[in-house]
Amino acid sequence: MKNLTAVDLFTGAGGMSEGFKSQGFATLYANEFNKDALKTFQRNNPSCRMASPDDIRGVDPTDVRKELSLAKGSLDVLLGGPPCQGFSTYGKRDPSDLRSQLYIDFFRFIAEFRPKTFVMENVVGMLSMAKGKLVEDILERASALGYSCNRMILDSVHYGVPQRRKRVFIVGSLASLVQEPEASYIEGPEISRSSQSQLTLFAECDEQPKNPALTIRDAISDLSTSTLKPRETHESLDYTSPPLTNYQCFMRRESSTLENHSSKQMMGIRRVRLALMNPGEYGLNVISRLKNGGVPDELIDQLFSGSGLRELSQCRPEDQEKELRLRDLLKSGGSYDDIAELLDFKGFANKYRRLKWDEPSHTLVAHMARDCSDFIHPDLDRFISVREAARLQSFPDHYYFEGSQFAQFKQIGNAVPPLLASAIAGTIKSHLNSGGSKNRQKRLALSQA
Repeated sequence: MKNLTAVDLFTGAGGMSEGFKSQGFATLYANEFNKDALKTFQRNNPSCRMASPDDIRGVDPTDVRKELSLAKGSLDVLLGGPPCQGFSTYGKRDPSDLRSQLYIDFFRFIAEFRPKTFVMENVVGMLSMAKGKLVEDILERASALGYSCNRMILDSVHYGVPQRRKRVFIVGSLASLVQEPEASYIEGPEISRSSQSQLTLFAECDEQPKNPALTIRDAISDLSTSTLKPRETHESLDYTSPPLTNYQCFMRRESSTLENHSSKQMMGIRRVRLALMNPGEYGLNVISRLKNGGVPDELIDQLFSGSGLRELSQCRPEDQEKELRLRDLLKSGGSYDDIAELLDFKGFANKYRRLKWDEPSHTLVAHMARDCSDFIHPDLDRFISVREAARLQSFPDHYYFEGSQFAQFKQIGNAVPPLLASAIAGTIKSHLNSGGSKNRQKRLALSQA
């Protein structure tokens, strides 16, 4: 079959396109308003014919289609993940938020391009937005344009990603492509790597998970324990060990050096919080440990030395005073109440979390750009690096992130994991190649069972 074609709206760093590229799709046009994210996409997709930083609301899809010399109905798939801030359970979930209305622009492109298929991705909170009316409107718009849709909730941990990350995917197919309407219905991808402790999320499939989930150890145990400072995030490092797992081999497949391996720096006070936490624990556990055992003397000297710390002279005067007082209290065996006050457990006890080697990561978020307290390295008293976060999202090591460290963490937290996107792309590719016949046969077999 000829090369498959894609248009990617709300592209971000390009996680969706990267996954579809692995299945033979070429992204012809990308639109992303965030300039750092668009630079990342362009660097990793130099063959993309058009990449636009313009506000999607001002882009004329007719102009784009003509510039690409595409006839209506010739595009294989339209991809997009409208910004989720208005949909997320962490946000205000305000239906009037303009970022919640950008799916309408996605449908302007569908109406103009008439793609054979489309994939829309968003957070699970989208399903209950406006009491379900938002998704209802999306499905009605798709139906009015002649598309049959499947709405599915997929967890990336089921598809080779070492991270638990549930997202909604609405997958549509143009019904006129096939003779029988039900043949246009695209099934969800089959589980390829999943957690034994979780049931499948496919409504019409009783199949139990086949393989254990990939873990943080599988993903990042080969990476250097030393990291670069935030301002050094564009410098390269050598790998310090060979790959230790098949996943690590796969991540390194086109790389000879380690890129974007920078982590956030912190004050000594923060490192004390981190050092007292065991894998899988929250900061709340530190309180009981201080009460029961205190801080070992040899640990105190380690906490206030080594890489990853800000120079005290660069901190605010009030923070310098706080840290110097903490050092004195730890050295002299100060009271628990005094130490707890300085460590600010009241405000941060449940904010800090150390990752566990032998479990997948919890969901990476864009807020890592501001604070990685929820993503502490399993062994080291530091936060995960940009590259470690990228590995947990299944971005290969050759995938280079542009912008500041802040921008890089934000891009990764917002991204669709490429391996999850690849699984979806596989079902789209199969559907396009078979004209829906495989889906029709599968659904017929299920109905007769």
